[in-house]
Amino acid sequence: MATAHTKNFLLFQPAHLFSKKPVIALRQLIKTPEGLQSGEQPLTRAALRSCFKALDEEAQKSLLRFSAGELEKTMIALHQEAHYLAGDKEKQQLVQNALQKKLYSWVGGLRRLAFSDWYHAVQMGDKRFQNMKCSFYHYPVEAAFDIIKTDAALFVTIHVEIGKEKIDLDNFRRFYFLLERDDCYYQLSQKSHEALHWFLTNSKTEWGEHESKALAADFQQLEQWEVRVDRSALSEASSLSMLPKVQLLLSELNNTFLKLEPQFVYDGFIVEGVFEPVANVQMGDRMVRIERSEGSEQELVGFLRSLHEKFANQNNGFFYLTFAEAQKKGWFLKTYHTLLEKDIDLVGIDLLKHFRYSPHKAEIKVTHQKEEGDFIMLQMELSFGKDKVTLTTLQKALLNNQKAVMLKDGSLGVLGEDWIRKYGLLIKHGKIKDNQLRAAKWLMLGDITSAERTDEPLPNQIGEDWIQKWHQWEKRQASIFPLPSGLKVPALRSYQQSGYEWLRLLSEIGASGCLADDMGLGKTLQTISFILYKMEQYPESKHLVVAPASLLYNWLKELEKFAPGAKAIILHGAKRDTAQLLEQGSCIVITSYGTMRQDLPLLESVAWETIVLDESHHIKNPAAQTTRAVWQLTAKTKIAISGTPVMNNTSDLHSQLHFLMPGLLGTPEFFKKEYAIPIEQQANEEKAAALQRLIRPFVLRRTKEQVAADLPDRTESVLWCEMNADQRSAYESIKEEVRANIFTEIKTSGLNKGKLSVLAGLTKLRQVCNSGELVKHEDIFTYESVKTKVLIDELKCIIPEHNALVFSQFTTMLDLLERDLKKEGIATLRLDGQTDIKKRQELVNTFQAADATASVFLISLKAGNTGLNLTKADYVFLFDPWWNTAVENQAIDRTHRIGQRNQVFAYRMICRDSIEEKIIKLAGRKKKLADDLISTDENVMKALTIEDIQFLLE
Repeated sequence: MATAHTKNFLLFQPAHLFSKKPVIALRQLIKTPEGLQSGEQPLTRAALRSCFKALDEEAQKSLLRFSAGELEKTMIALHQEAHYLAGDKEKQQLVQNALQKKLYSWVGGLRRLAFSDWYHAVQMGDKRFQNMKCSFYHYPVEAAFDIIKTDAALFVTIHVEIGKEKIDLDNFRRFYFLLERDDCYYQLSQKSHEALHWFLTNSKTEWGEHESKALAADFQQLEQWEVRVDRSALSEASSLSMLPKVQLLLSELNNTFLKLEPQFVYDGFIVEGVFEPVANVQMGDRMVRIERSEGSEQELVGFLRSLHEKFANQNNGFFYLTFAEAQKKGWFLKTYHTLLEKDIDLVGIDLLKHFRYSPHKAEIKVTHQKEEGDFIMLQMELSFGKDKVTLTTLQKALLNNQKAVMLKDGSLGVLGEDWIRKYGLLIKHGKIKDNQLRAAKWLMLGDITSAERTDEPLPNQIGEDWIQKWHQWEKRQASIFPLPSGLKVPALRSYQQSGYEWLRLLSEIGASGCLADDMGLGKTLQTISFILYKMEQYPESKHLVVAPASLLYNWLKELEKFAPGAKAIILHGAKRDTAQLLEQGSCIVITSYGTMRQDLPLLESVAWETIVLDESHHIKNPAAQTTRAVWQLTAKTKIAISGTPVMNNTSDLHSQLHFLMPGLLGTPEFFKKEYAIPIEQQANEEKAAALQRLIRPFVLRRTKEQVAADLPDRTESVLWCEMNADQRSAYESIKEEVRANIFTEIKTSGLNKGKLSVLAGLTKLRQVCNSGELVKHEDIFTYESVKTKVLIDELKCIIPEHNALVFSQFTTMLDLLERDLKKEGIATLRLDGQTDIKKRQELVNTFQAADATASVFLISLKAGNTGLNLTKADYVFLFDPWWNTAVENQAIDRTHRIGQRNQVFAYRMICRDSIEEKIIKLAGRKKKLADDLISTDENVMKALTIEDIQFLLE
């Protein structure tokens, strides 16, 4: 006789908080030969011990607080404590407040329980409730309040901050101090709960523009709970609070006086004049509100006041002397050097007209001393006639953009435009020690390789033969290097051949570079060609590729395809074999940024011939641990790969180029002052041109438009995705279940009748590849989706310059993508089988419009594979490719059609070592099945043999 099987679980019912109904119910799901039955037990210690043997004493106490008996005792005790109050209303309020604190503490105890069998009731589409798995987030979360200003109104948005993620409050169900989203419960911190409760009870989320003062008062009230509030929209200015960099502006006043005006630079904004707590600076269409540092400013003013007795009573925000007084007893010359020694920048000295100018030209003597790794040590001596200028004085003058320096006789030595062009870059970027200049040896490569170069500004170790090859490469008239013999492609496209040769040219002189071509132009292939050349030149060499974890197996597949003779290994995961690094022979090691950071002591001990950073913008933050770790790796040649080396601002370049050629761009602080601020805040074209000239030899950037003649009309490729441990575990669990059910069905009913089960089982596996959230009625404890992560990363790289179509066969997957893309701030449109025919064309028109705000169109494969003209998109992502490539090709043709002016890149997203990859392999092995791939699911099912099914599910 069959026995009943019982599943015990705890049903969490947060809506019953502050009521007499049970917040936690102990339920059973009993499976008998007659079917499923439900049961319930009272929440007692004995029942908990019987049903959940792993629960310790502390966990049982946390749960039993919610039993009917314990709640009754608590309420009696609270009423007894409030008996001294006279009014019933006052008693009730006291009891309610005390109960709230108790419940808040008790729910906090549930949060910290290591217990997995939680369920809650979820209302389905047909208004029925179904018990679903749920969980608790382990830490309290915070509420944040922001004001958004429009032309006609003010709106308050309330967010929940979970780690670094901000999610709109409207995306949660709220139960007092608890929030629920995606079957997970989050507990607001006590202060956030009180602030939120007060605001929702006493304020409102939409205000008229004339009510800004009342809204500001409400926000001021919120601040008492110390929650994050942002009311900057109520003012016209954004705030800036920091210590300033000090400088002194020299000028002439009324053609009679030398004027010395202290200036204070706050993140590039110059403030001057008598001290006031706040300075407002207009920048474009916005006002910057600068909170001035009184201590820093008064320190400089006090020091300047002490330099001359006549400054004591000058209180206009500046100081002045007659020209005669300034030159008396060499005061100006002494003050000039004193200010330089104090690191106070001098501005405007070369514009002074009432001072003598030296009749001598600037002459510099440069001696090449020695090389120290990526740096050279130079002995330099500048003179104007018999007067010599120290390197320190010269460097400070150049850093202040001065074109003259003060000499010992009080005259000004003019440097001149030509002199600054030759030597300015070198001296500004270098470091001075013992009157020697230490500079990155590649600083002047841009000038050395320039077609307009005349005489050499400093000793050059690069031979003329190499320079001639560089000029030949720039003309692109003929190949200068053959491809490695082991590369399995008939030929590279002309721009790819050029990229490969560029890497070889840089490596010949020991330099490195950033390959920054547009997505889809074959950066990986160009890099593989170079690595293969190195491996053939140096048979014992080792090469390291560092990439995002999602791209590791994409690299392996590309190497297997284009360089099958090269040994490549993946160093990743808990079971990675680090001993392989020590083995003899040439090898390509592929690892993730995270693993690289963990294995840094081992990796930095290897003598790498080449190190490649894929998606190198991952190290744009110089303070990040990953960036610091990467900087410690050394190799003869380093390659950074990124279609978007500058994602947010100019400073993104610094960390990537510091990895390639340390010291080339100076320190982050120097780079920000010298280039980033002038380029971004002041639109300084001269600085932008100087930076471009400096990095030109080391960054190769080609867009699709530039190489369009070399591109096919349409490029299709696979975007490989690697599941993490949790998603992989869920996949393997479902696969075992599917495999058992399918072969049981085939054994019972035969192959033909069992093929419906095959299709259903394979569909479930595809859903797990997409996201665990698609698989209902299964004990899947993760909702991780590697595909979603990869897709978001790819979209961030191409938006807003490009537009994309994303196809999925599952409308529920479109729901999830719509939600997740919204979180990332990516605007989308949506079309599926439920979209009205008239609405379809409206959506198409909206997407195609020149002023469209949505860059991504989410489309169900069956609803959107025909009848749509979406030529604005030039990227297509097939989120879950399947048998029917004809339907997929039709989907790609929504954008790859007449009217499309751009090249189209289509990507099939495939999870490695999954049902999706098996289908690709099976199609390649069996011609008949490959032919059926352009037919229907039904025809494919007919073509499958028992061996095919075993292969798919092995």
